[in-house]
Amino acid sequence: MRLSDRTKWRRQRGASLVEFCFTIPVLLLVAGSTVDLSRYMRFLQVTTFVSQETAEQIYRQCSDITIYTPADISTTSLTINQAMTEGAITSCVERLQLGAQELLNASVGRAAVSSKVFRWQITQTSPSTSCGSVTTLSSANVSVMYAKADVDCDDAENGGINTPVATPASGSPNTSKKSSIIRRDDDERNYEKSRSSLDDDETEEKLALEDDGVDLQPTGIYQTKSTSGTPRLLVSPSTLCQKSRVATVEVAYAFEPIVKFLPNLMIKLNTDGSQRETTAL
Repeated sequence: MRLSDRTKWRRQRGASLVEFCFTIPVLLLVAGSTVDLSRYMRFLQVTTFVSQETAEQIYRQCSDITIYTPADISTTSLTINQAMTEGAITSCVERLQLGAQELLNASVGRAAVSSKVFRWQITQTSPSTSCGSVTTLSSANVSVMYAKADVDCDDAENGGINTPVATPASGSPNTSKKSSIIRRDDDERNYEKSRSSLDDDETEEKLALEDDGVDLQPTGIYQTKSTSGTPRLLVSPSTLCQKSRVATVEVAYAFEPIVKFLPNLMIKLNTDGSQRETTAL
């Protein structure tokens, strides 16, 4: 090989190496972005399915549960036992939410589901039918039963959802309230125990995921937690009056992209738990 040919070959090899060094980051960026988008679509599909399916199950199995006070010789009309009805609905919601949370833990991991049932005039056997004039909601005409979101539901030692406390046959409101207080105290102690075992970042993310984003307000039922930051009306007062019951399920999830900046610029991905899929039936 002549000296000029050898020199030319070395220059070509050096140029190819430089081109490769410039090309490989772009190829890795494209590959990572593709993986991120596919992962994000999977998260979106799973959370949407869990939100819709759980809301449908709660609406069908839990939202219309009604327990009547046993009639006696001095009573000629049926009356609804509010304490027992609310307790039965809450237990049903907790049971179905527990199954949904276990599915999320097995499929996407960093996600939490929270569920609520709104009942219009729960103590009335014949709720008001003049719903066109209903413009406001309050605790006086709407009862809210819910199950608190808990990422660690599969571990009772780390603040998992407790087994629902059975409501006594007598239906005593005082006994029911006492059981609820005991269960709430246990939840708080377990939650503090789980929180102390996490670092600051994990605790902040857990709090964001478990923060409920569906609220009852005077002008309707709103989704208050969203990426846009603007509350979104889910159910109006007249609609709740007409349906007499509404079930809502919210799935909050945190997505951590491999390529940090590109997906965030394209589709506003985040890891703070503000990504939420909400279904209202």
